[in-house]
Amino acid sequence: MRAATHRSAAGVLSLALSLLLVVASLAVAQAAARADDGPSEDSLGLYDPSTGMWYLRGADGETTSFHFGSRAELPLVGDWDGDGVDTPALYRHTDGRVRVRLGSGNDVVSYRLLAGGMPVAADLDGDGVDSVYVAVDGHLFSPDSVGTVPGFIRGTPSPPAVPGGASHLVAGDFDGDGIDEIAAVRRGALEGVSALDGPLEVGTGVPVAGDWDGSGTDELAVYFSWAARFVVYHELGEGGWSMLMTYGATGMIPVAGNFGELPGGDEAPEVQRGTGALQEGDSGDAVRFLQSELTKLGLYRSDINGEYGQETAYAVLAFHYAMGLAPEFNWDSEDGLYVSSFHLPPVPDRPDQPNRLEVDIGNQLIYLVEDNEVVQTFPTSTGGEYSYYSVRTETYAYGRTPRGEFRLFSFYGGWSCDPLYGWCIHNPWGFTDLYALHGYDEVPPYPASHGCVRLTVWDSTWLASRLFIGMPMYIWDEPGDVID
Repeated sequence: MRAATHRSAAGVLSLALSLLLVVASLAVAQAAARADDGPSEDSLGLYDPSTGMWYLRGADGETTSFHFGSRAELPLVGDWDGDGVDTPALYRHTDGRVRVRLGSGNDVVSYRLLAGGMPVAADLDGDGVDSVYVAVDGHLFSPDSVGTVPGFIRGTPSPPAVPGGASHLVAGDFDGDGIDEIAAVRRGALEGVSALDGPLEVGTGVPVAGDWDGSGTDELAVYFSWAARFVVYHELGEGGWSMLMTYGATGMIPVAGNFGELPGGDEAPEVQRGTGALQEGDSGDAVRFLQSELTKLGLYRSDINGEYGQETAYAVLAFHYAMGLAPEFNWDSEDGLYVSSFHLPPVPDRPDQPNRLEVDIGNQLIYLVEDNEVVQTFPTSTGGEYSYYSVRTETYAYGRTPRGEFRLFSFYGGWSCDPLYGWCIHNPWGFTDLYALHGYDEVPPYPASHGCVRLTVWDSTWLASRLFIGMPMYIWDEPGDVID
């Protein structure tokens, strides 16, 4: 009954919401009356945001498909009226509109929650009726008891607040007590599931929860969109998975629930893995999905707009650098094979310096480390290791970036131009008397500078609010080269 959704102001709740709450309240008694029947098995499905099509897979493997939704909406699944059957809902990120489909017909109730949040469907009080919650700024919001304005949900099951950096939420009754827990995916790991001893590594996968065996306890399934494959877990405490299932296509979003009696007989979605080759100037759903995935990996920080521009090209370059692939700006059709196994090169552990920059000259990458975690990764161009004639000193110099431990000791906001050479640098952060970390118009896919550490202009703009005077900066060829 749970669907994990993407990340992403308060709206006024409509009269329809009050109607929905009344319907849900009246249904509590019905849900209790059906409790003696025992739980039934949940099944999996997919939502295609590019078409608004749902594909629900029954226990017999048959597919039931229907249209409900648009590109701007994210899927949710829940038992909204306590009848024991989960039905679809949609959350629109731009304005917070929620559309709930009731029963097996086409009756839809629409209302507003906060815009710009992460939605999740959950039963947090054990009454058998799900509600839509939205996480904004680390807190869960829902309609309050009066039904007039959003209010904080306090004292909720684990976690009580959404951790910073979360990209998905998933709700499930992981301990069988009849009350859902809300867990979060943060930097590729699912946190907050009581049945697990620690985080579950999911990478770029999207988890959903469901009761696969009718035991009354939810387990997990993770959909790896690039491989069009579900990994289904049983007995979470044992840490093992029990089934692999190929279904759907890259770009689809998983859902799970007790969908009741499905008619079946529809065509399953065509299995498609990857996006195909993409390059600057391309646009569309494949680019939009690629941008979303690169955002999850901490490589892309611009708008998810479906336009393959320079920002996307440089994020792809960073992906290639990290995976040891050819340093190219185009997305190759084979690159999708590496997404599920994506990992950054080794980064030194420096517990005494939790907030710092690491410049990996060997891989031409810069890592922003916050609270001892790499939160963003940037492509760079460092010293080209060549001799050049310096007009200023009228001598030959060698373009090499110094290695070692440094501190950012100066900052100049905006463009700074050299009257002698004529070049301009953006948002320079000095780390020696001669060299700076700065934005530049030309950041080629190889070391090219006179010794400074180059960034794209948009990355230097993004970083300006995250760096600070005195921030440590380590520059090395190999992770063990600089020991603080």
